[in-house]
Amino acid sequence: MIITRLTLKNFGVYAGINTFEFANNKPVVLIGGMNGRGKTTFLEAVLLALYGANSFAYNESKYHTYGQYIKAFVNKADGSLETFVELEFKLEEDTKERYLVHREWSGAGQRTRERITVFKDGEINPFLTDNWSMFMENILPSGLSNFFFFDGEKIAELAVENTNTQMKESIKTLLGISVLDVLSNDIARIVNKITKQTGDQIKTKELELLKEKKTQADVVLQVLDDTIAELTLKTEKLRKKLEKTRSEYTAKGGDIIAQRQDLFNQRNLLSLKIDQGKEQMINLAAGELPLLLVKKYLEKLQAQAQREHESKIMVAAVDKVNSVFSDYLAYQKEDMTQVRGFIDYLEEKAEKDSIEIIFDISDMSLYQLNALLETGFLKVKGQALQAMADCRNGQAKVDEIDSYLSVDIDEKALTKLYKKMKTIEQEIVDLEISIANERKKRTALHGDAIRATSEYNHFVEQYLSELELNDDSDRIMKYSHFVTRILDEYKVRLQERKIGVLAQTMTSCYKNLANKKNLIDQIRMDAVTLDFEYLSTDGNVVPKESLSAGEKQLMVISLLWALAICSKKKLPVIIDTPLSRMDSNHRISLITTYFPQASDQTIILSTDSEIDGRYYDIMKENVGDEFTLVYNDDMKCSTIQKGYFVGELHDN
Repeated sequence: MIITRLTLKNFGVYAGINTFEFANNKPVVLIGGMNGRGKTTFLEAVLLALYGANSFAYNESKYHTYGQYIKAFVNKADGSLETFVELEFKLEEDTKERYLVHREWSGAGQRTRERITVFKDGEINPFLTDNWSMFMENILPSGLSNFFFFDGEKIAELAVENTNTQMKESIKTLLGISVLDVLSNDIARIVNKITKQTGDQIKTKELELLKEKKTQADVVLQVLDDTIAELTLKTEKLRKKLEKTRSEYTAKGGDIIAQRQDLFNQRNLLSLKIDQGKEQMINLAAGELPLLLVKKYLEKLQAQAQREHESKIMVAAVDKVNSVFSDYLAYQKEDMTQVRGFIDYLEEKAEKDSIEIIFDISDMSLYQLNALLETGFLKVKGQALQAMADCRNGQAKVDEIDSYLSVDIDEKALTKLYKKMKTIEQEIVDLEISIANERKKRTALHGDAIRATSEYNHFVEQYLSELELNDDSDRIMKYSHFVTRILDEYKVRLQERKIGVLAQTMTSCYKNLANKKNLIDQIRMDAVTLDFEYLSTDGNVVPKESLSAGEKQLMVISLLWALAICSKKKLPVIIDTPLSRMDSNHRISLITTYFPQASDQTIILSTDSEIDGRYYDIMKENVGDEFTLVYNDDMKCSTIQKGYFVGELHDN
């Protein structure tokens, strides 16, 4: 994937319409800006355009819903409250096929909903518009996107901290192990649910407490307010959970199932048109079309036949004149010397201009040959080219539909997700009903005693319903623990098979970047914990504590580089604040080695203190596009300027 353009309208710190155009003539793109000028916003805009609600930037944000998240980006400078992000890219560097995804929304109103439109080669593509998240999951799964689009400051934090759970989860996603964790978590939830059903002392104590306090009106009122707040919070969390589940359902091809029959019908119609085109080609081939191969010979034949035709006409004309002249002499006795001289001239000219008759084709055949060369070939050639184009375009559309139909859709997983969505929807409905009931109860109940009794009776009913135990609980518990042990063992064996290549690639990447070439000779990964071990040339373990903060960050970047290589995906790399906590030597390693080789397109978002004049001069030969984010203090917004801190780097 190569990004060719990013356009933002009223997005974050970017007021009005701002466009980044990428020529992609060199691998590195440099975007400079001081803190708060829109560098991180650029990264979030790319993630938002590609993934929407599946963006890890949204998942890591503080917002409960996707609508709140995108509404926070609306720039209100022009008063329109209309915002969009538009990203154009091509999948291969040398292809002309381009994709453009356009997401727009309005900041007006309480609820914010986006509208997405996808274009392919300049035309709206309804299928991609409806199935964009699934299409992106095939190109770059959202779970792997943080290997290619990352914040250098967060990488620095991961490198310094001993805990690196986030990175382990990403590695599991790449290795295809995370699905086992999901299964283990599902089993654990079942066990926890059964455990709660078989004996909940907390509920019993709470029931007694409510019974004792049912006469205390003020306490019951407070409990009721807390209950309403808790239910509201649960509803918000469930809405976010439902939104993510729907995105996952769509990304895995849920929506395409309903479209399969339409796609099959489209394919059948296209196949019929292709067959008709082929039949037309056969008919043309059975007629005049093959004669195009000998057109130049037919033109020579035409010229010869035309000369033969004219020669025969001349001979016939002389014979006719002689015949008429003989008849004329029988009636006229005057001197006919001049007429006789003219006839002799005609005979001499006819004899001089006569040619050998080779083809002797008829007048009708000559007429047909002239018509074929003048208009026939042009017509039949046009028909052939049109039929070939129809077949080719039809086959391209059939291939596109086949690629959609060939998507590996796990119907069991989709069924599970669908049931999960319906369950969550029902839970939301139940919660909304509960909230409405609680609010109605709060205004309807007038006496402290009545209020307390209603709350007590409601809780008793709920508690008694939870005491209905499943007769098969013991059997479920037994087999759940058995399956959990099998999954744990299988996960370790699966990890053992897959981590070898990753560790070797990471070792190679680190050696290319590190200054202390002899410090670490090999990197190994533990198959169980996925923790790294660093070995020296003599085979001894190098303690992590002995590495500097910069070296640790370099290790994490080596891991990201290795993961990107192992994924075998040619995708752009976007790095925000890339040189955090790096010393000068490590910065030079990244600038000269990693940035040019990380991808066919590496977009660097940097301040003037990270990539200053010295480092800019070092990396300039690999830099193609350059931009600077210029902030307007009066307008409180950023605009895009060509060039990287023009006139400022060396002045400082």
